[in-house]
Amino acid sequence: MNVMHTRLSLLANGLLLLAMVISWSSGFIGYRYVADQGSVYLATLWRFILAAVVLLPFAWPGLRALRGRDLVHHGLLGLFAIGGYIGPIAASIQLGVAPGTASLIANLLPLTIVVLGGSVPGQRTRGWQWLGLALCLSGMLVASAASVEWDATDLWVYSLPLLAVLSLAAATLYQKALPGASMSALTALFIQVCAVIPVFAVLARLEGEIRPPMRTGFAVGVVWLVAFATLGGYGFYWLCLQRFSIQRISGALFLTPPVTMIWAWLQFGDPLASSAMVGVALTLVGLPLLGMSHVGDHKNHRASCQPQGDQ
Repeated sequence: MNVMHTRLSLLANGLLLLAMVISWSSGFIGYRYVADQGSVYLATLWRFILAAVVLLPFAWPGLRALRGRDLVHHGLLGLFAIGGYIGPIAASIQLGVAPGTASLIANLLPLTIVVLGGSVPGQRTRGWQWLGLALCLSGMLVASAASVEWDATDLWVYSLPLLAVLSLAAATLYQKALPGASMSALTALFIQVCAVIPVFAVLARLEGEIRPPMRTGFAVGVVWLVAFATLGGYGFYWLCLQRFSIQRISGALFLTPPVTMIWAWLQFGDPLASSAMVGVALTLVGLPLLGMSHVGDHKNHRASCQPQGDQ
């Protein structure tokens, strides 16, 4: 019975991580739809406005019992994890960085989370996890290298995707170290989405327009971004943060670039280099190693599960 329960638990964990990766990849596919319909900032603004409208009925019960510090906590998460990640990447592409190059820099996110994770108690990378990290990183670089195009643009512009990586990594570690009060994932996501709407409203207005174009392609792209990239991507991401170690989440995120490339090949007929498949293989080999727990962690976990006396 215990063996069956363990297998079901492993299957559920694997499906949750897979859902996070697919949802995270869907954002790139969604922006492919809206790229020719309007500005990235305009699409992102209406993505979050629509997401807030969809989330409000589900988030309302939790909002009524909300405390001020919880609002600040999740507002900061939204600004750094959503606004601070999407905004700089979109700006870098607008200023001349090739999407493939921006994507490669953004794909340093898992490595950044693992390296900075040592500052969070219980999240330090140890032993075989370093080998898994090296394999996953190698797989990501091999899979992404074919899509990189270094266009001529100001050097400082290339720092924007790196800024996006640092912003989301900081939000990830902040949430892991200080998870805040317990609330539903939909309530938390609603607060985070509302926090970034003014940011993208300003950015879209600076580009000239905040009214959505009356085009089917734009509407389809925005709905796609809401359903899969926002509700799915960030929803599954925060759920995984509650359930898994930073190392295991980062290992799964290394699969995002090759999954996106394969998806674009299937849906749009984009060329798929053989190096992408080699990269996927390397990442799949490293993923179990990166998800391994240290022996000391097991001992600490068992100790923490023992009954405690009155305090």
